[in-house]
Amino acid sequence: MVGMSAILCLLRHGRATGQGPDAELLPEGAAYVAALGRRLAGEGWRPQSVYASPYLRARETARIVLAEIAPGVTPALLEELTPETPPKEALAALLASGLPPGRTLVVAHLPLLGLLCDELTGDDPGFHPGTLVEIELTEGARSGRILRTLGPGAA
Repeated sequence: MVGMSAILCLLRHGRATGQGPDAELLPEGAAYVAALGRRLAGEGWRPQSVYASPYLRARETARIVLAEIAPGVTPALLEELTPETPPKEALAALLASGLPPGRTLVVAHLPLLGLLCDELTGDDPGFHPGTLVEIELTEGARSGRILRTLGPGAA
């Protein structure tokens, strides 16, 4: 982690059975996000706050990753983290919730995550299912820079 800055950690849910609110993770999606959680746990990675979309696949992803990195932590659910929410509205909801210094994990969907990343950094690195992008926030959390990308499509 870089000093005491706020780092927004955007995680797209794992591969799922569909796109509806009740779509579940596929077994390979659950296995991938569990492996990502183990990798992060091995780094000593831990979020100071966690938010998730109310959609089932995002809640399942958060539960699986948190079991590895922060057992017992439950994400706060935000309606503004659903796929079609405008990025400025999602960011406003996150900021209103109070982003602490350190990492804030946000588990959500496309197209929101790509749009939010582009809004903050001017770049969308691609969010394959299970991709995590860490963004160091600057300028009052209205912009930032990508620190790293982890996931099946990351270079």
